[in-house]
Amino acid sequence: MKSIQTFRSGKRASGAPTSARTRIRGFTLVELVIVMAVAGVLLALAVPNMRQFMQNQRLSSSAAALITALNYARSEAIKEDVPTTFGVGGVEVCASADGLNCDVAGNWNNGWIVLTPTNAVPLQVVGPLPAGMTVTQNAAMPAVIFQSSGMLPTGALAVPQLQFKFCDTRGAAYAREVEVNATGYVAGSPTPGFDVAQVALACP
Repeated sequence: MKSIQTFRSGKRASGAPTSARTRIRGFTLVELVIVMAVAGVLLALAVPNMRQFMQNQRLSSSAAALITALNYARSEAIKEDVPTTFGVGGVEVCASADGLNCDVAGNWNNGWIVLTPTNAVPLQVVGPLPAGMTVTQNAAMPAVIFQSSGMLPTGALAVPQLQFKFCDTRGAAYAREVEVNATGYVAGSPTPGFDVAQVALACP
């Protein structure tokens, strides 16, 4: 049997010369300073935009939560088909400070609930608005009551439609609006700073 000899040719098994060395070059101090400066500029530009994005999302989400609650209450009123007179019976969305009972003062900033005569506890609870945000109405109303027809009780509105206006510290240009008319139709403004009819909003 022939012996197998291993010849050392100055190369590793992988074929790379043994004299070759992989040199790892690090960053110089100047390069690190430049990278940090660029990162700082990008961060300074991004933070205000991110903050504005979050504020816009909070306004939009709060308005959407009220639209959802109003449409849910209307749907439940039609489903339950309970005879309704103004202030008695019906499914309602009302301002609530404790998440259990309606707030007769009608402070919607504290949140709202969906109540029905057929259920002892609220069907839906929405908590207080984020800090710095307010919601106001064009006509004071602590509750929006839906009849079995899906409409509001006759005489419930002293205005053509009830408007909920969501504002924050940035002013009317970013405000969002939600409307409910006598037929029970619920709509939200598609454009910040304007109502459903595209009329400019004004914040308190």
